[in-house]
Amino acid sequence: MNYSELKLWIADSLHRDDLSGVIPNFIALAESDMQLRLSKEPCIYEWATATTVANNPLVDAVGMYRLMGASITGKPLRIVTPGFIRPNSGSSGRPDMLAFESASSLRFYPTPDAAYTIDVLHCPVISPSLAGGSPSESATNWILQLVPGAYQYGAMAHAAIYLQDMDKVAMYKAAYDQSMDILIASRRHGDIADSPDPLWVGMLDNDTWSIRNG
Repeated sequence: MNYSELKLWIADSLHRDDLSGVIPNFIALAESDMQLRLSKEPCIYEWATATTVANNPLVDAVGMYRLMGASITGKPLRIVTPGFIRPNSGSSGRPDMLAFESASSLRFYPTPDAAYTIDVLHCPVISPSLAGGSPSESATNWILQLVPGAYQYGAMAHAAIYLQDMDKVAMYKAAYDQSMDILIASRRHGDIADSPDPLWVGMLDNDTWSIRNG
């Protein structure tokens, strides 16, 4: 299924031919709900690297939705709110904290005095986003291919709210929740020892690991 087919499915399900201008809004709202839900699921998190530049406290963070952890050569950096870091403090050195600034960059403190490679654990932005910018009619992504009901019923729930058909909101919301449960379960492979979520890495002691792996 692609973006065009999703819009047609929603229009057919609503039995309305006068909502083509607002159906993309329902899809955008559903995608926003999905992004927030996925940001709380460790099985979705990904590792990435960022490289600082001397005397520049900012690093592009395109593709990151939620920052979960960061470290330099294994030493954790403290994640703080943007207002906690003074942009023009004049301090420089090896960074020991960072924050999201707007939605597209990371700010480090102190200002890096050299190039450092930062390991970053984050929840990625849904990619490609069907709601971002002006998507093509053929746009699709892994969620729409794997569990289209997440988009379909999520958008329908928002459509029902828009149409003030409150009796159907709960029905579509339940179908959406079930689709999201299926989606998240599909990303959980193996057990904790054999295929751990990122947050579990390092939490098993050596004896437990030896027992579970023979």
